[in-house]
Amino acid sequence: MRFLVFLFLALAAGIGLTLFAENPGYVLLTREPWTLETSLSLFFLGLLVVFGFFYLLLRLLDNFINTPSRMRRWKQQRNRQQAIDDTRLGIIDAICGHWSQAEKRLQRRLAHSPQREINLLLSAWASQQQDEHAKRDEYIATARSSADSKEENTELAVGLVQCTLQEQSGNTEQALEILQSLYQQAPANPAIINNLARLLQNTGRWQELLELLAAAKRHHAMSESAMASRQAQAACGLLDSAGSFSEAESSWKQLPRKLRQQTDVISSYCRALMRFERHQDAETMIRNTLKNEWSADLVELYGQLETDNPAAQLKQAEAWLADHQTNTTLMLCMGRLAIKNQLWGLARSYLEVAVQNGDSNQAFLELARLFESLGEDESALETYRSGLQNSLDDRQPAFKIPAQQRPARQAGKAEESQASGTQDGQLPSLAYSNESK
Repeated sequence: MRFLVFLFLALAAGIGLTLFAENPGYVLLTREPWTLETSLSLFFLGLLVVFGFFYLLLRLLDNFINTPSRMRRWKQQRNRQQAIDDTRLGIIDAICGHWSQAEKRLQRRLAHSPQREINLLLSAWASQQQDEHAKRDEYIATARSSADSKEENTELAVGLVQCTLQEQSGNTEQALEILQSLYQQAPANPAIINNLARLLQNTGRWQELLELLAAAKRHHAMSESAMASRQAQAACGLLDSAGSFSEAESSWKQLPRKLRQQTDVISSYCRALMRFERHQDAETMIRNTLKNEWSADLVELYGQLETDNPAAQLKQAEAWLADHQTNTTLMLCMGRLAIKNQLWGLARSYLEVAVQNGDSNQAFLELARLFESLGEDESALETYRSGLQNSLDDRQPAFKIPAQQRPARQAGKAEESQASGTQDGQLPSLAYSNESK
């Protein structure tokens, strides 16, 4: 289509030029006492020259008048570009840990920077790393005052950076106050909710954390797994920090039903019941829970209960053997219950099975204590030693004692003393050579 338009214009121009060449015409201008006669083509050429002359004259006048303003705009653009370059280099310096140099670059052309708040926040961060808290607070205050009131996210960003810096300095309470204020402004912001939840968890404010998580669930500020994990931690922390049975019971009843069905939360509540001598209530709850879901923590707690009928507890634990034979936690639980029922042989059998599994240091400890109570000191000592070796990290290389070289006379005396000590029923003493000393 465009080619056709060009072709039409070219044909029209050719036809016009042809007609003009056949009859060029003339122009006659008269003004007494002068008369000007010229060809039409020369007249058009003169008009073109005059138009060009006046156009150039007007352009020169315009440039002469507007040169100062153009110079100002050029200088502003140059300063702006230099400020952008300084910001880029300042960010690189901050990433590399050159805090002082980063701060200088970020503040060099701050007035010309198009991202003034970013420069100020990064400068505050650099001052924090240099322990210059006064300058840090000054940068934060300037960033807050210079933030555009229409940009809510800018104010939130300033507050989040301030909160992070306060927490980094150890001022957890101040960081918490800032986050709570930000939460009032933006209750659906995911970054604010996650940071506030973390601080509430670190400071042990479990009730506030549960309320926050309940509100955050409506805004989908966390993933389902993170939400469930934090709710369980908050519920456990709330129950573990209860100062009385009434407080623990009230906290338990206020929890959502879904949380009260989780075994880790039930374990915390049962531990609270045991702290306040409500062992029978804990026994009932553990027994009813284990009917539906197996929990090693609850089984271990079951063996630590001090109820009025330990024989019934042992019978209940034996009923679990059908589905959990040789389970270490169950063996430890039954061993403890057998001890409470003074069934020493049965307790020894259960604890020895738990020890043979090798995945419970408590089993070694309970078996060693049982040997001590039965007067079997050598077996108790050996069990203590095995438990200690079992608790060591297998990745650590074993420490080897080098062989000792002793003079023949000293070696003979040592052998005699060792033989005499062995005959007397005493442990042999270690002998060291002069070289080892």
